[in-house]
This record gives sequence, C-alpha cells and structure tokens, in this order.
Amino acid sequence: MISLHNARALIQAKIQPLPGQAALLEKALGRVLREDVFAADDLPAFDRSAMDGYAVGLDDDSPRFRVVGEIQPGVAPALTLQRGECARIFTGAQIPSGASQVLMQEDVRAEENVVTPLRRSRITHIRRRGEDARRGDLLLKNGARLGAGELALLSSLGVVQPKVSPPSRVVHFATGNELIDPAQAPAPGQIRDSNSTLVAALVNAFGDELAWQERVPDDLDMLVQKAHARFEQGCDLLLVSGGASVGRYDFGRPLLAKLGFQTHFEKINLRPGKPLVFATRDRQAAFILPGNPVSHFVVLHAAVRLALEMYAGAEAHWPLAKVRLAENFDYRPDTRETYWPARVTIQDGELVSHALPWQSSGDVAGLAGANALLQFPGRIDSPKAGDIIQALLLELP
Repeated sequence: MISLHNARALIQAKIQPLPGQAALLEKALGRVLREDVFAADDLPAFDRSAMDGYAVGLDDDSPRFRVVGEIQPGVAPALTLQRGECARIFTGAQIPSGASQVLMQEDVRAEENVVTPLRRSRITHIRRRGEDARRGDLLLKNGARLGAGELALLSSLGVVQPKVSPPSRVVHFATGNELIDPAQAPAPGQIRDSNSTLVAALVNAFGDELAWQERVPDDLDMLVQKAHARFEQGCDLLLVSGGASVGRYDFGRPLLAKLGFQTHFEKINLRPGKPLVFATRDRQAAFILPGNPVSHFVVLHAAVRLALEMYAGAEAHWPLAKVRLAENFDYRPDTRETYWPARVTIQDGELVSHALPWQSSGDVAGLAGANALLQFPGRIDSPKAGDIIQALLLELP
C-alpha cells in the first residue's frame, strides 16, 4: 500500500493537461483558462464620472457655475470648460476637457442654467484612466478557474472566445452480476446499482462529460470488448466500479493489462477506499474503484477529481479546514488514514462538523447530507465532542 499523499503525487505526475480550445463565454463557466490574458488598453480607457452631477475644474473656486452643456454616457464630449463653467454629467460619462472634478448633484443647488455649490471638498468623484489596470498588465493567469467574475472581466476586455480546457470525456462501467437498474425490484441476491448514479452526479458536478455509462456483468471478455469500443469514440478517463480486489471475479487488473495500461498503484493506505487501482496508457488514465458506495464517494473526491483537474490544467483542489466536532460518534480506530463523511455547518461564525453514521463502506445511507470528509490519521484515539479536527470541504456549507 502507498499513502494517499503519494498516490495523489503519482496522479499529478502521470496525467498531462488536454489541449486547450477556444470557447464562447457562455460556455466557459467553470472551465480552466489555458492562456494568460493581458489588458489590451488602459482600464478604464478614459477619465469617467463616478457620480451624477456637474463637471468643473477642481481649482476653480467660482461661487457659481454656468451650465454650458450636458454629457451622457457613451458620447465623447465636444466642449472645453472655462473658468466659471460646468457641464451636467452622468455616471460613466467621459470627463470633458477643462474639468477635473464632479460635484455631486446632492451637493449643489441648480437654478435654470446656474449651479451653486453647497458643499465642496478635494474629492474628485472621477475614475481615472488606467486606475484599474494599465495596458499590458497581466489580469488573468493560465490555470485560473473561470467563475462569474472572471467571465465579466474577459467580457470587458473583449476576449469573447478564451482558450480553455475542454471537459474530460469519462467512460464508466459498473461491474457485477448482482447489479440491476434502480427502477427494478431486486430478486434474491440482486442489488440496485447506486454507484452509477453517484459517479454520474460527481462527474457532472466536477464539470466534465460522462460520455458513456453502462452496467456490465462479471465477464472479462465482454468488458474488454466494450472498453475498446468506447475508446474508439473518444475517452480520456476510464472508471470501472468493482473489480479492484483480488477475488475470482475481480477483473480490474486483467482488464487494464489487456487494454495496454501501465498500473502505478493497486492499494492505498486509506479507509474507506483501500483497493484503488490507477493506471495510464499514453494520455489516457483509468481507475478501478472499490465496489462499495462509501468507498466510491471518498476515492472520487480524493483521487478521481484530481485526475480531472490535471486534465484541465488546474491546480489541485484540496480545501482542508479546521472544524469543531459537534458531538461524540462511533469512531472505529484503524491503522489506515480515514476520511469520514460529515456534514459541516456554520454556527456563530465557526465551522462545526457532524460526523455521519455509517456501518460499513457499503452503507450508502451514510452519504446523505455529506459535504465534507473528516480527516483522521491512522492509530488515533476516538475523537471527542469539541475537538478541533481537519476536514476536506467538498462543498461550501
């Protein structure tokens, strides 16, 4: 077995980013930027008013000003102010020549074409050209995750088709003679397939494409044939649920060998999720996932998500936070590093964790409400209510 830390290091080392592609802004939310973006012009591109009011000279101490024009946003002013003159101006409009201050309309008395200041200071209420960024400034770095704010910035720069990471194409097979569709009623010895739903939900949540998903019986030749067919249609990451152990019908390792993959590790010192297999073939990667749903949940967040981030050219997402344990729970000590599903909430400005009960790695009921994984090193005493512990945050509470 290797540690989770070393397993993640191997995943990072073995997977290279997919080539970037141009995407429309409306299709780029959540994608990773694959180019540096610089300011093509000064931001703002001209001095503009920050208020509705009257443009005057900052050093013009006239007691009254004659209104000689009006300047609306989007119109270049065609006037030059002289001493004792002002122009009606609106927020965002360009400052005219001869003006260096905007008097807020609340601070003046306007009578016909004459404005009398009621209050004045040295505050200009002007957004100066280049105060946000100068031409040539680096505004977004290669590898930035594009959220709403980043997309708004790209839009303001005129970058309407940024180069971004494409979604990784994921193929998933859930193996096992006992698996049936969730809509069916199980016969004796059968179980509904929950892993396919879990994998689909998390792949979509990570922002990638589940290109194919299928239940396959414990038949190695059939699995190899179906995998080959999917590879021909395009696949970056192969996920196989079940078959990671060493039983008679665990076909994970033979499958990877027949497909020409090189295996990098087969077990992790992790609870749950110990029998996890990771392999690569050229630019493709594969994981054989342990069959139980809690194990699935943990390794999808701890390992598979990292692989998808590497394909995207993103930084590794590993948000550990200190949380307070709300109550005692049935912690079962183990020599392996443990990631325990939990619900983290905010109480009085503090992160508080509630460990979720699960009897075994097959207890899918233990995942309901989970938005974090509590991190426990091996060989520790049972944690107590009030203890401050580390938690991997999967979602914001």
